[in-house]
Amino acid sequence: MSTSIQVIGKEAPVMEFLCNVCGKREGEPQGWHIVIELDKPGTLIRNTIFILDKWDEKRACETNAACFCSIECQERYLAARHQQLVA
Repeated sequence: MSTSIQVIGKEAPVMEFLCNVCGKREGEPQGWHIVIELDKPGTLIRNTIFILDKWDEKRACETNAACFCSIECQERYLAARHQQLVA
């Protein structure tokens, strides 16, 4: 999961998201991309990948979610994961 909560002054906490590739931080990540990875039962392999077509803050907070600030970062992540899965 790539989220954190910051409390600024007496205001309500602000959820902050991090791009899993470049580290960019954003409090309002509209237009960002999410990939959800699920475990393969009976193994430690995480190889079922779902690419969400729109931002969903609730799903982005899940432990198996990866967040990306751009399609380029998402593609870099997916390419690296593919290499890990086929190795």
